[in-house]
Amino acid sequence: MVRKQEPGRSHNLDFSRRQLVAAIATGLVSSVCGEMLYAAGKASPAFYPLARELVTALPAVAGANAIKANSLHDKPVLVTFFASWCPPCFEEFSHLNLLHKKYSETALRIIAINVHEQWDENDAARMEKFISATAPAFPVVKGSEQIRHLFGGIDRIPTVYGFDKVGELHYRFKHRRGSSLTNASIDELDAAAKLLLNAG
Repeated sequence: MVRKQEPGRSHNLDFSRRQLVAAIATGLVSSVCGEMLYAAGKASPAFYPLARELVTALPAVAGANAIKANSLHDKPVLVTFFASWCPPCFEEFSHLNLLHKKYSETALRIIAINVHEQWDENDAARMEKFISATAPAFPVVKGSEQIRHLFGGIDRIPTVYGFDKVGELHYRFKHRRGSSLTNASIDELDAAAKLLLNAG
């Protein structure tokens, strides 16, 4: 089971937060900096076509929106993996709601996939509370072991992938053990959204 780690210090950060945001906004930098990977033109996990089709067919989490058929075809997609017991995921959903509103008139799609949810006998009640509190405007679906492995083995949450319209991976955030950065900031996600819309 994946559990939330206690915050620690980030290290090996070669750029400031502002420089990183500027770098991915222009699409000029590919680097690994602590918790974040900004990549352009890299081989992606098996998102197209198999994973995309399987993700589209996943059932919605109770109380949340489902993914519309064919809605991910030829579209840039920002996909996050989350669990209802994960405090950083709660903050991330707030950021994703802001992005959904800002880019509602564009081709960008945002989806959330629930993984590592099993915690105790209160799973269903906790998820209901999470969905009610975060009110996600984007689709939220139930994950599976198959989906988790197709995306390279999701072993930490939150984990975020950003794919352009042809399925190339351009952005990844993974919560690192012991890091003080537990989820991507709204500025980083916004810069990633701009990159995805302009790529491919």
